[in-house]
Amino acid sequence: MISEIITIGTEILIGSILNTNGPYLSRKLTDFGYDVFYHASVRDRYEDIRDAIETALTRSDLIFLCGGLGPTQDDMTKQALAHALNIDLYFDEEEWRNIRDIAMAHARTITDNNKRQAEFPKGAVVIPNDKGTAPGCKLNYGEKVFYLLPGPPREFEPMVDLIIDRYLEKTTGENFIESLRLVNIGESNCEDIFRKEKIENDIVQINTFAKTGEVEIKIMAHSEGEEDYEETKRAFDEAVEKVKSLFAYHIYGNGEKNLFETLVQYLASRNMTISFAESVTGGLLAHMITSVPGSADVIKESYITYSDQAKIALLDVSADTILDKGVVSSEVAAEMSRGLYARTKATFCISTTGEAGPDTATDREAGTVCYSIRKNGREVDAEEKIFRGDRNTIQFRSAKNILATVLLQELGGEYGRE
Repeated sequence: MISEIITIGTEILIGSILNTNGPYLSRKLTDFGYDVFYHASVRDRYEDIRDAIETALTRSDLIFLCGGLGPTQDDMTKQALAHALNIDLYFDEEEWRNIRDIAMAHARTITDNNKRQAEFPKGAVVIPNDKGTAPGCKLNYGEKVFYLLPGPPREFEPMVDLIIDRYLEKTTGENFIESLRLVNIGESNCEDIFRKEKIENDIVQINTFAKTGEVEIKIMAHSEGEEDYEETKRAFDEAVEKVKSLFAYHIYGNGEKNLFETLVQYLASRNMTISFAESVTGGLLAHMITSVPGSADVIKESYITYSDQAKIALLDVSADTILDKGVVSSEVAAEMSRGLYARTKATFCISTTGEAGPDTATDREAGTVCYSIRKNGREVDAEEKIFRGDRNTIQFRSAKNILATVLLQELGGEYGRE
């Protein structure tokens, strides 16, 4: 079944907001076994939405229309769909009552133009929206199926989950999907390695997806039924094991949890703690950890020691070391982590110093980052690296790289070999 996603919103096309709805829905559909062949984005213009729908009718079986279900005059998705399919809209009194109840519950003002949100194409099944006043709907049109969803992500994502859970039919046969998350390796290098091994075949498909500071490898296969189930599963399992073996020391988990969630869970399960003394990363390491629920059980203390004076006063860094070796040096990073351990006694004490650019306060190149990692007071890793990009990218990549190093050293390739 060929699927297509059409996102509606002028703000997407002019760059005012990032389109997160399309990728979110694509991931969910792929994991559920559906093939997404097309993405389209159109402005909030009646003609553009209608034309996109008419094009989708010629090539796709399952069509998702995302956005344009609001109460204003430029919310024209349902009207354009009705026109493209030559069907009428009807007003649903029960949904109008629900919309008013939701608005009142959230202390929102309800006006007559909200009635547009209670209009649906004839024959549509209403999909409730518990997060807002724009219900979605499902419409069967011959052999085609349309789903209409609201645009705001806080409403869109729960509705996608609801559709996957209750409305979509499972594809025929059996889908095999494994998502592996890798860090401290580039996508081009990653792909080059597994392509040389010729792991893909007529049964198994492998794709890589670059993300900031990491790579996702998705391994997929599809069995049509009992006659090819065993062969497909065997080929899929062999491919997964080969990929895991190739990248054992870069894999930190599957597609369910990100790096920060995985690290916090790992530390918490072993009653380990972590502390930071940050200069170049400016508190980003601590933020990455504290963004995870339950991180209070893991993080002890965190310091942003941006100035030389702060490093000396708070972490007992030697002024002579700064003068002799430079503040951006492995020696200063080591003294920072030593002073941090003396203060916090955390299982892991991590320090950073460097130049995020674009201008530099030292003779070191922009992107230079020195870090020191101590475990139970002993320095277990220390390195100087160059990270490319603008200031924010350098800070983010270096912080993520350091946390990945902690996790991968602890795992010791175990996840990739399991």
